[in-house]
Amino acid sequence: MKKLLIILIIGTLLLFPALLIFADSFDGVNYTVIKKSNMGTIKSLIIIRLEKKVSKDFLEKLALKLRKAEPRKYDRMFIHYYLPGMKPNFGAWATSDFDPNLKVQILGTTIEEEKALINDNTSLSGEKIGEWFDDSAGAGIKYTLLKRNNKIILVRKGKKGSEWEEEMIQKKQSGRLKFEEKRGNNSGDYFLIEKNGNLGVYDNAGFIFTMPPIK
Repeated sequence: MKKLLIILIIGTLLLFPALLIFADSFDGVNYTVIKKSNMGTIKSLIIIRLEKKVSKDFLEKLALKLRKAEPRKYDRMFIHYYLPGMKPNFGAWATSDFDPNLKVQILGTTIEEEKALINDNTSLSGEKIGEWFDDSAGAGIKYTLLKRNNKIILVRKGKKGSEWEEEMIQKKQSGRLKFEEKRGNNSGDYFLIEKNGNLGVYDNAGFIFTMPPIK
C-alpha cells in the first residue's frame, strides 16, 4: 500500500510540478514568478507577483516574453498576476491567457480607475480619520473613516460608482484604534488601524486581510 502511495505521489509531481522560480524585471518593473506548474505539454500555469500596477499593454508584452522564454511549448498557457499583499488563489488582479490566442484581462482596478477613486472626495464631508484602498480579489473599494456630527462614519466607494455609509463605534484594542459597526453583524466584522498605518479587517475567527493607506 505504501509503495503504491509513493508511486502515485511521484506521478502527480511529474504531471503537475510546482515551485518557486525567480525574480526579474521587465521595462523597469520588478516581478517575481512565485509558482509554475504544468500538465505535460497540454497547459502551463505561471503565477506572478508584480511590484505595482501596470498597463494592459505591459501585461501583453510581458506575456509574450514569458511564453517565448519557455523551453517547452504548451498548447495553452495561463498567467495570473498578483499585487503586493494579495493572496494567491484568492482572485488575481489580472490574467494573460494563451487559450490558444492571447487574451489580457485586468480583473481589479486599473491605474486610471484607482486614481479616479482616490481623487473622488464627493460626499466625504467631515474630519478624515484615514483613507485606505482595497484591491484584494479585484474589489476596487476606497474606505474612508470620518468624524461627522459627533459620529464615526465609514464610507465605502466602489469603482463602478457604488457608495454606502455605515455608522461605527470607536474603541481601543492593544493600543490600536478599533472600529465596529454600530448596528452589529453576525460574523463580528471589525477594523483595526495597524501600527504601520494599514487598515486590518477581522472577524470572530481572526484576521482576514489588510489594506494600505492612501497617501
